[in-house]
Amino acid sequence: MRAALLVFILCLTGGATTAQVNEAANYEITINGKTTDIALGKEYKMKLANGKEVTVAVQQKDILTYQDDWISLQYPKGLQPAFATPDPDLEQITLVTANGNGVLVQKYKTINPTELVDLMLKEVTNEEVSFGYSITEQPFERRLKSGQQAKGKSVELTYGSDVQRYTVAALGGENEGIIFITMLNAAYDHEDDKLIQLFLDSLAYNRD
Repeated sequence: MRAALLVFILCLTGGATTAQVNEAANYEITINGKTTDIALGKEYKMKLANGKEVTVAVQQKDILTYQDDWISLQYPKGLQPAFATPDPDLEQITLVTANGNGVLVQKYKTINPTELVDLMLKEVTNEEVSFGYSITEQPFERRLKSGQQAKGKSVELTYGSDVQRYTVAALGGENEGIIFITMLNAAYDHEDDKLIQLFLDSLAYNRD
């Protein structure tokens, strides 16, 4: 039932866009006014003004950082954040793996979204519950890297051998805040759980 969540995300994004995938010679390096096109991980021989030849290479870090004036978070290289503005007062960032697992953050500019946790949780689990999945729910609390306490709920949905896990949590102040969702199919918990744990360990809210 992972497709249901992906459809839900796409409906919220209204057509999200992702940054261009790094490939070919998509970068430039300038030394003493001379610019050369380069690709990640490839070595290039360049001659300095004094005639000395040097080897130059640009590598991408294994862990990348996204930061804006609201939040910061980290994610593994190979993924690209997708950005959308479904509403002028709502911005959304998603990081989803090829398996359909990942995280979603929404930034609310005119309301405190802490009251939306139950509604959001119902939206992302509705199809599984209707299909017959059993559901187990428990409170969720997490202290962010920036020190605030995010609160919400975690659920586990089970149907035979299929196990889906979702967490929805929020925090905010007067007339603004963030809500985030993590989603994981247990079949990939040794693979995609690293993305979710990195997100939870690194998420910071910078509005307080």
